[in-house]
Amino acid sequence: MRKIFIDTDALVALNDSSDLLHKKALKILEKISRFGFVSFLSTNVLLETLTIISQKMGKKQAILLLEELRSGKYTIIHPNEKLIFVTEEIFKSIKSKNVSYSDCLSFAVAGACDIEWVFSFDVHFKKQGFKRFGIERVETEKLYKLQK
Repeated sequence: MRKIFIDTDALVALNDSSDLLHKKALKILEKISRFGFVSFLSTNVLLETLTIISQKMGKKQAILLLEELRSGKYTIIHPNEKLIFVTEEIFKSIKSKNVSYSDCLSFAVAGACDIEWVFSFDVHFKKQGFKRFGIERVETEKLYKLQK
């Protein structure tokens, strides 16, 4: 089973047609669908995404997205104490002030679920050893070759 972690920036780009990455996000999503990935996200991604969509596009759009994310097409991981501990260790180890605690929770969840691919435009995922689908060209091309 191929797994992919979906980050907040990708979900916002997919749902906000005024987002600069909207068209690119739609193209990446189409490719993800063709590869048959199982999609994962975490509670923090759900919280961030719904807040941003509600503020940018309105509560109605946020509720529609919530219903889509809860439809069974996505696996939502709710962190337990062990994942919170791992998150805190990651947060303490990263020197950059630009990597949020929420980012670290996403890294911890993806790592705990043995997910190597992410749908995110955030370079910090790459720095943590994840492969950004549709962004890291060489890695994505390797996956295409495996598909054939």
